[in-house]
Amino acid sequence: MEMNIETEIKINMGKNIDDMICLMDGRVIVVEWLVTNVIAIKNACWGISCFNNSLAVGLNMNKIHKIDLEGNTQKSLKVQSKSSLDHLLYCNDRIIFSDYGNKAVYCIDLSGKQIWQYKQDLERLNGLCKDTYGNIIVADWKSIKIVVISSDGQDSKVMLRKEDQLKRYTKCIC
Repeated sequence: MEMNIETEIKINMGKNIDDMICLMDGRVIVVEWLVTNVIAIKNACWGISCFNNSLAVGLNMNKIHKIDLEGNTQKSLKVQSKSSLDHLLYCNDRIIFSDYGNKAVYCIDLSGKQIWQYKQDLERLNGLCKDTYGNIIVADWKSIKIVVISSDGQDSKVMLRKEDQLKRYTKCIC
């Protein structure tokens, strides 16, 4: 596996960026910390991910809502997390989320049942994304590295670290 950084984009926003999504047409949706535009959600919105015209939205520390693009809740899932649900990935009827309090990445199905967990050598997890092979790519903010986890959560590899090419904390990745 090989990773190349193609572009670095500077975004002048007054608040912290909490998550981002890269759409198929090349547009990027950025979620500002505690800000919800277009779709009103009753609770604080943390992480967001899109799959098949539905969104998975991380709310507080223990709820993930699956909502349609009009903002209607289709499903509400309770999860165990020691941190806010800032970063999650929704694909193929599974939701993968990082829990920096437990230093772990979890994969659950749409009933909330845990499929796998990954807890090896992670410090302060932030961004998550998926590659074309189904591998999960994790930005580890504290240790300044990018880790790739296999789609079944069993194997991993550090792709980039501070000593290689990363110069700053890694917060978001897509």
